[in-house]
Amino acid sequence: MISQSELPAYDPSNPDHRLYLFLENNKLLLRRAQRADRDGYVLERLNGNSLLQKIELGVPVAICRNGKHYVFFSNLKGCDIPPALAAEGCETASLKTIEAYGKEGGRLSAELLEDGPVIRAHAIRIPYLNFKETDYIYRFRTDKQRNREVYHVDASSTALYQSALCDAIKAVKRTKERSAADPARLDFGAVEYLLPSHFGFCLGVQNAIERAYETIASNPDKRVFMLSELIHNPFVNEDLRRRGLRYLQSDKGVSVVDPETDVAYWDSVTDQDIVIIPAFGARDEDKLRLIERGLPLNAYDATCMLVEKVWRAAKRFGQKGFTVVIHGKAEHEETKATFSNSSKYAPSIVVRDLKEAALLAEVIKADNETEKAELFLPFKARCSEGFDLSGDLAKLAVVNQTTLLRNETLRIIDLLESALEDRYGRAHIEEHMATSSKGDTLCYATQVNQDALAQAIKQPVDVAIVVGGKNSSNTYQLYRICEEAFGERAFYIQSESNILTRSQIEHFIFPYDPKNPQQGRMETRAFLPMQDAPMKILITGGASCPDGLLQQIIAKVNSYFDSEQIRSLDEVIKGVGTMA
Repeated sequence: MISQSELPAYDPSNPDHRLYLFLENNKLLLRRAQRADRDGYVLERLNGNSLLQKIELGVPVAICRNGKHYVFFSNLKGCDIPPALAAEGCETASLKTIEAYGKEGGRLSAELLEDGPVIRAHAIRIPYLNFKETDYIYRFRTDKQRNREVYHVDASSTALYQSALCDAIKAVKRTKERSAADPARLDFGAVEYLLPSHFGFCLGVQNAIERAYETIASNPDKRVFMLSELIHNPFVNEDLRRRGLRYLQSDKGVSVVDPETDVAYWDSVTDQDIVIIPAFGARDEDKLRLIERGLPLNAYDATCMLVEKVWRAAKRFGQKGFTVVIHGKAEHEETKATFSNSSKYAPSIVVRDLKEAALLAEVIKADNETEKAELFLPFKARCSEGFDLSGDLAKLAVVNQTTLLRNETLRIIDLLESALEDRYGRAHIEEHMATSSKGDTLCYATQVNQDALAQAIKQPVDVAIVVGGKNSSNTYQLYRICEEAFGERAFYIQSESNILTRSQIEHFIFPYDPKNPQQGRMETRAFLPMQDAPMKILITGGASCPDGLLQQIIAKVNSYFDSEQIRSLDEVIKGVGTMA
């Protein structure tokens, strides 16, 4: 098969070069041509120089050789037909429509019928034809570009997102965005709270939320969908739903059914709708479904830059001949998206934790092929198609779901490196293990939240509260840190509603092992101990936890104490300024 580097540059005078023009909504530009054999017309590609000279063509990209000819794609700006082409009677059609026309017979030119399968096979490239190696799908907004007005749409959104207390802490404690500082102490009198220097929303979440609210507000006459949950926080997702946002599928990829028609939204979404891709990114399979329907991707893609950074690392490792090991949860949207991207460039496999990494290490060390195949069985559903046990485990590189524990990823790397040393010898380890993967691909916001919490847990506290959605992986990692430090005095909750009384709290048992029926449920536990000394409480929130929830939790806990023993919020906020 001809390689990408061997494909020629586009030559409009070469009859073997077929150029297909797409708009930003991924629709193909076509022209009507009279049929010579009977009345009517067929749709064909724009192949006349007189037409192409009337528009800004863009840069044609060589896609592949199809038989004796070459296929090229090019993107035009905008989602509307250029006026010069509209005047010539040109039209557009989605790939799904073109496929339907092909089945009818007599609607498409011979060229389109011949190249149709090739176009669909390479459709995932259409939105990214003009992307450079340094381009990101969506770059974080600068502080000046941020749209903070979306958090003040009404009293409900203000209560959810805003916290004068958290704002004061961040202003004092976050001298450096990527470096943890000492925790903040909030002395309310009868109770003292300890908050890490870093907690709550990361830049990727802020960008995605602001983009979602803006899209809803600017498209009042359209259905606006989110591919799946915007972020892993039920209160944010529900607030957006109340404002008109719909979800195409659940966080596990299950299609959502329209309650009014009993039809899956995926089956009714059209090019008149808008679909936002969440911060986790999306699998190519899901993107293709949108591309084929003629929906624009880039205008509404909120994929976090740090997630895309992982995809790029996986691509680099694959191009160097390494198999990519993804430390992540196979059912998580981000890991699914990373696997989808990684497996295009390299054999890929998902490893959940140290236990599974140890099993994969045994596969690497096994000499007997039958034993090797049996040990590998748990990974069969989590590896790329055609995974070859005899060769694909000889060179490994590790990337990770950005919301996990860095130390766990490093231990997995060490474990796999040790297995490769046993197999191939220490002298050759750099040929078999990508040592640059030790720099890890963890999100810096996830890491600094963990670092800040690691400093906070050194302090003596009576209880620790970690706040986040039930399916929030990064929140669970923060809880793991607290659980290790405080045992059953650490609690995982979603909001102040989980605090039942002073003595009882609803604790969420995170479903780290989905097969365990004892996980994924709420459990009522003893909460605040009775004591004479002031209560000391550690509180932190995951990267998708709005600040307003933390302040509401503090207010509820304060309500269990005599009001005369509790200092006012304004007084405590003034005191925060002296912490610097």
